[in-house]
Amino acid sequence: MNRNPSFSSSEVFISYAFEEAEFANQLVADLQAKGLACWIDTDKIRAGDKWTPALSEAILNSYVVVVIATRKSLHSEWVQKEITWAITNKIPIIPFLREDVKKESRYFPLIDCQWVSPLADGGYKTALSKLARSLEELKQKTQALIHYGKRPRAIQRDLEQAYFQRLQTEAVNEVYTPLGGSAQQTQRIEMRPRFALMPMDDEGRLMPEILPFNDAVKVIKNMRRAVLLGEPGGGKTTTIWKLAADLVETALRDDCAPIPLLISLREWTTPNQPLVKFIAEQLGDLANDLDSLLSNRWAALLLDGLNELPVGQREAKFPEVKRFIEQHPQLMAVVSCRKDDYTIKLGFDCINITPLDPVRIREFVKRYLDSESGETLFWKLAGERARNYHADFLAKVGAEHEDVFWLADTLPANLKWTYGWDTENKYGYWPDWFNHRETPSGLLLLASNPFMLTMLASVYARRGDLPRNRGKLFQNFVENLLDRERKGKAILDAEQKELIAGLAKIAFEMQNTPATQEASPQTGKAFVGASTVMPHDRVIQILGDRLFDLAVSASILSKDEQVRFTHQLLQEYFAAKEMDTQLQAGKLKAVAIWQPDRWWERTNWEEAAILLAGLYSDDCSQVVEWVAEANPEVAAQCVVRSGAALAEATKERLRAKWIPRLTDLKHDPDPKARAAVGRALGMIPAWDNRKGVGVIERDGLKLPDIDWVRIPEGEFQYGDDGEEDNKPQRLTLPEFYISRYPVTFAQYQTFLDDPEGFNDPRWFEGLAASEEDRQMREQYFKFANHPRETVNWYQAMAFCRWLSWRKGTTYDLKKVEQWAVRLPTEFEWEKAARGTDGRLYPYGKKFGARKGNTGEDESYIGQTSAVGIFPNGASPYGVEEMSGNVLEWCLSDYNDPQFDPKKENLRKKDIRRVLRGGSWFNSQVNARAVYRDDILAAYRYLIIGFRVVLCASPFSV
Repeated sequence: MNRNPSFSSSEVFISYAFEEAEFANQLVADLQAKGLACWIDTDKIRAGDKWTPALSEAILNSYVVVVIATRKSLHSEWVQKEITWAITNKIPIIPFLREDVKKESRYFPLIDCQWVSPLADGGYKTALSKLARSLEELKQKTQALIHYGKRPRAIQRDLEQAYFQRLQTEAVNEVYTPLGGSAQQTQRIEMRPRFALMPMDDEGRLMPEILPFNDAVKVIKNMRRAVLLGEPGGGKTTTIWKLAADLVETALRDDCAPIPLLISLREWTTPNQPLVKFIAEQLGDLANDLDSLLSNRWAALLLDGLNELPVGQREAKFPEVKRFIEQHPQLMAVVSCRKDDYTIKLGFDCINITPLDPVRIREFVKRYLDSESGETLFWKLAGERARNYHADFLAKVGAEHEDVFWLADTLPANLKWTYGWDTENKYGYWPDWFNHRETPSGLLLLASNPFMLTMLASVYARRGDLPRNRGKLFQNFVENLLDRERKGKAILDAEQKELIAGLAKIAFEMQNTPATQEASPQTGKAFVGASTVMPHDRVIQILGDRLFDLAVSASILSKDEQVRFTHQLLQEYFAAKEMDTQLQAGKLKAVAIWQPDRWWERTNWEEAAILLAGLYSDDCSQVVEWVAEANPEVAAQCVVRSGAALAEATKERLRAKWIPRLTDLKHDPDPKARAAVGRALGMIPAWDNRKGVGVIERDGLKLPDIDWVRIPEGEFQYGDDGEEDNKPQRLTLPEFYISRYPVTFAQYQTFLDDPEGFNDPRWFEGLAASEEDRQMREQYFKFANHPRETVNWYQAMAFCRWLSWRKGTTYDLKKVEQWAVRLPTEFEWEKAARGTDGRLYPYGKKFGARKGNTGEDESYIGQTSAVGIFPNGASPYGVEEMSGNVLEWCLSDYNDPQFDPKKENLRKKDIRRVLRGGSWFNSQVNARAVYRDDILAAYRYLIIGFRVVLCASPFSV
């Protein structure tokens, strides 16, 4: 059922729980006395009744819904249905708060509404007057809609048509390939029986869940309000333009559909300029109708390039973007930003675009070129080894399963890819192929980036060959752009050399914001950059009129009062060229770019440094070691993302320097610094070779390298007086061993890679896991030395069973063998965390903000961290990461922590499993070693991981 835009009713729908009937009737009488007609249901609906058509029609024929918000009303099934129906049909809602219910989970759908409250507005009479004014304003807007039909005449259709035409003209004419990724959405999750369907944690912060998708544009349309994140050149702008194009097509067919207001934030460079004025400037003739578009919900806000705001202005402008969007809660609103630059959070759902997979790469190049040429290019990108695997797979498994070859994490149980001489091994080639596919290098790694892929296809189309890394790719791409001018004899060799040198100077200067333009590498003062624009006069001063016109003609620079590169990555490439010149002259200091006291913070020179490394194809050691002195994390990015080679000796030198820094509290007292060093080590496979963090290899098989810590037999205190459901008691446990750290990403991967690992149904036997519960989701923070997160209880249990088997024992909860690996019981976890002296935190009785990765502001990292970087937060036994980083699964049933394998029913889906230890997302309250949390076994989030125990004897308490 759709709302009729030409309805003639001007009533206010009153939504309330029948326990509030007396107050509701009084409110109706008072509003009617002020000339406002109301619709109220006076017939009490009995339990079990269906939602009546009269209610749905009444809401559709009202211009606003007023919800009398109390705890009882928000838990009323009828009120919830009325709220949902109003939201579905885009009817404004005004909550009238009789009680402070903003932290109630069921208030969440109303969180963006403009509310009125006697508690906050000076009593009932004042709140009533405020409500009446708001209703009168909405009534007048509705009457304008009725009078003019579908839209007020103030919005001229010809202006809209002209705006649409401009958008279509400016649209990027690229081959569009739907981009996949993961959406981080606010989910209503069920945690702890005393709270029903909580959308947030105990501190009021939203609990995120990561959901995969295959088409970013479709996801945005469904989510409607999100931040679009991705790597540089990852396709964010192309996605925004595709979304705008779709919205334009809809608006051309339906003049009630929203108009996409596509705004490039890179041009918002004037300090203190209000965002609404900047948007108006960008809309041209349509600017006069901006207020009407926003207030009448006829706009979709598409704000592209949040990361391109000058760094020095972000602290003020990021919050202004957030406020502006929050002022228009009914509008679609999307903001794009580079993932690493999204440091000041807007608080919206996130859509993360991931690199292109081989299937999308193949589709793109075949459409960009032609089917035959595209196929040839694809196999040049993928390599001969991949082509051989592919041919064998198609021959033995079948062409109808090709998507499995390129995309599946595991070989489905119904398929076999065997060696010719070993038909018993159904997985055959799969583990080797999977490892090769998931660790791309060279050209295929470059091709996973949409902008790089476009350049690769362009260079290949013109030259018939391909470069080997990012630096060479950009060099060839720029030469391609200039070749068009050369063929027209518009540019000479000497001019081209002069132009490239001039563009390098412009880009390097742009990397400094105007406020710090006098700062230079020679002074040792820190850059605050980078700007993406330069005044026209300054560009002419460097290039002159002729070279400037050539750069514009070659599509390298854009021509306006403020000059910019046509893509930010082009600016960063030319900045890298100038950095190379100054580096070779000994003039450039890395500490001038990354401040020594806060080196881990982004300065917008990161991509330029990576491209600088790419200029050294055979060995980028000089650049990497230069960067590493100031910023290990960016140095590691240079190794991973530049496409250039690095000498083994350099790798060993860097590892020898970085690993001690993980636990050096004197050199790096700030946890953010140690976390950045941890990420540097975690980016590169096998670099972090600390005991208990990585993997070991036995007989050609990789296994987790667990560092076991002995917990001696004896008494300990379980629980605390301050815990309502965890009262203190003295318990006794036998000796056991527990892993020093949570299971890491690299360690869990050995279970996924083992041909007899994750895919073997033995490890899920007897568990209540559905097929969906068994499906792995991607790690969100993909660093080898970080805890494995986004894993549910069943998957943690399966890992334990597999590892027990690999160690030579069996794992049957009904018949537990000695030295079996399993999840810790809640009692075991608490003893390992607290010791025997009754402390509240692993390290003592008082919270230490710098002794664990938690959500407290003082040392908030904002994600998981490498295990072992908080040696000062270890338990009395030396067990680490038990306060923060990730919540950890326990074996125990929340309602019956006294685990008894004889009574345990693993086939029941509704048993709530214990979580312990808090996470990077939670506060110090959750990080206490006595704090109990719980959730259903099927849930998995980027804040949940696990550790394991090794039992010297069967269960005993």
